[in-house]
Amino acid sequence: MPAAESRVRDAVVAHRHLRRYVLPHEHVVVATRRHWARLLEPIATTVAAFLLIGAIVMSTPVDVRDTVQWLWVLWFVAAGRLAWLWLEWRYEWFVATDKRLLLLYGLVVHRVAMMPLKKVTDMGYSRSPVGQVLGYGRFDMESAGQDQALRTIRYVPHPDATYRTLCDTIFTPGHRDDDDDLPGPPSTVVVPGRRGSDDAGTGDGGEPRPTTQPIKLRPAVPSPRPDDHAAIRTKGPGPRYEPPASDGAGPYVPEPFL
Repeated sequence: MPAAESRVRDAVVAHRHLRRYVLPHEHVVVATRRHWARLLEPIATTVAAFLLIGAIVMSTPVDVRDTVQWLWVLWFVAAGRLAWLWLEWRYEWFVATDKRLLLLYGLVVHRVAMMPLKKVTDMGYSRSPVGQVLGYGRFDMESAGQDQALRTIRYVPHPDATYRTLCDTIFTPGHRDDDDDLPGPPSTVVVPGRRGSDDAGTGDGGEPRPTTQPIKLRPAVPSPRPDDHAAIRTKGPGPRYEPPASDGAGPYVPEPFL
């Protein structure tokens, strides 16, 4: 099994909130958290607040240093914000199956944004300079009546591999649920079996059950029109074709040969 498929399978098995929303008959192709770069801003804010408050406290004279100790409360606020965003990041997941796209987010109030694959009409993919260095990308989904939560998905890790997987799943024929709506004759038609037939089984209670049998459709042949009948004349001996009399015009009289 490829490493990517093994990682996706392990993620679904290991996390209960993923198993809660993935249907049993769905095949998961992408299951990933946002890239850790999403936490880059709160990490930088917390570190900068610590350095700034520490510099202010250390530069204050010892006899009045107690008056600025309250500034550490601001640092604890920044550190608490970082902890909260980290917990949210741990819960947020982007999942793609062979049938739909899912975005799981919300730590206190759990939210699930969902979009069927057949509703996706286009997908944009971009990587900023920082994203190229750190290894994340951005996906823009276009769809009629789309869910706003799934319109833009930022900080997607392994962006190139994820882009190829999504394109193969969304836009490759045979992976969509609406393939049966494409024009063309059906290959098979389900018809009910008959009681006592050799190729049709019976269900519980002796009732016939449907069987799948191929049915070949013949092209429709147009009915002949009245004016399609013409006299067929031959110069040699043999039978001569004479069409029936027209509506009230009397018997058909062939013209003599010259």
